[in-house]
Amino acid sequence: MSLISDLKAAILRLFTSSPTPDNRVTPPTAATPTSSPHTCRFRLDTSSSGTLTLPDGRELGYAQYGSLTGPRAILYQHGFPGSRLEAASWDELGLKYGVRIIATDRPGIGLSSPHPGRTLLDHAKDVEFLAEDLGLEEYCVMVRMDGRAAVSLSSRPSSTLTSVR
Repeated sequence: MSLISDLKAAILRLFTSSPTPDNRVTPPTAATPTSSPHTCRFRLDTSSSGTLTLPDGRELGYAQYGSLTGPRAILYQHGFPGSRLEAASWDELGLKYGVRIIATDRPGIGLSSPHPGRTLLDHAKDVEFLAEDLGLEEYCVMVRMDGRAAVSLSSRPSSTLTSVR
């Protein structure tokens, strides 16, 4: 039997077990893996993470993946819920194609400080400040699942922003 089959059988036994004479429910048997444990193919460490102190004193959490010296940069904006760690799934492609992927945490998420009373454009200003701090001459923005973030980032006048996807 596979691990999934064993788990399904154990759960089914939990709901169909009849009480024993002393009113205890029979525990399921332990499921044992039939093969070696799987390893995640994405980076799970946070060694690529850091924070930047913004002009108003808040912290902006970010992580860098892919080619850290690559000439092309993508600023990755996570969906909700999510964090900068989502971009770890792009690390391998970034290395393969020489692309630097920089992912930020939105206000109040992960390493970023909360920003009560913020407007839609406030995070775009934070991202722009990060791009300047990292010395990015130009960059693209990749947004996951949130059109508002794409609109706010693309509405900022910037000679360094080349596209929003």
